[in-house]
Amino acid sequence: MRDLFEMCGECRHLSDSEVIYQLTNNKETANEVGEMFYRGDDLNIEDICDKLTPARREMALAVIELYKRIQERKTKRITIRCSLDIYNALKPFLSDLRVEETWVIFLNQSCKIIRKQRVSVGGISSALVDVRVILCEALKCNATTMILCHNHPSGNTQPSREDDNLTESLKKAGKTVNIHLLDHLIFTDNGYYSYNDEGRL
Repeated sequence: MRDLFEMCGECRHLSDSEVIYQLTNNKETANEVGEMFYRGDDLNIEDICDKLTPARREMALAVIELYKRIQERKTKRITIRCSLDIYNALKPFLSDLRVEETWVIFLNQSCKIIRKQRVSVGGISSALVDVRVILCEALKCNATTMILCHNHPSGNTQPSREDDNLTESLKKAGKTVNIHLLDHLIFTDNGYYSYNDEGRL
């Protein structure tokens, strides 16, 4: 079976406009998106999908979702050894988003991933998180450690005061049920901030 690199190789020699044409089957749309790439516009996959017909958009989103689920299966039982492992495990889910999402990775005693779960979806600059919900899910899957992760659509990796407060609240709440907060990562498409790496946990 060919891997994803081999399959994508069939399109890798095409120009941006030609790749978009393969997706849209519309020369006008392909040229429009190609010009946006040429100008250096800040495009994401949602911008492109919005230009598809309803049927093609549905198909494209299904392919993207299937790809994310396949990646999730590959990383489900990986061992978390450092912040980069965390970043790579959730990058398919937290990249290229317009709003904040908060996820938690639940791990066993060996720091292997048991489950990755989205616990809140918010706006452009915040996402309301209920610590009780996180602890409930941690207990359900018998997690011994957990990692809090959320994205900053702005691209700023620095934590806010609200981020600090949430980190401290979850850390304290986890101690009451003997579930250790291993890290809190703030994601952007180009990097991340780790509370653990910065010595703040």
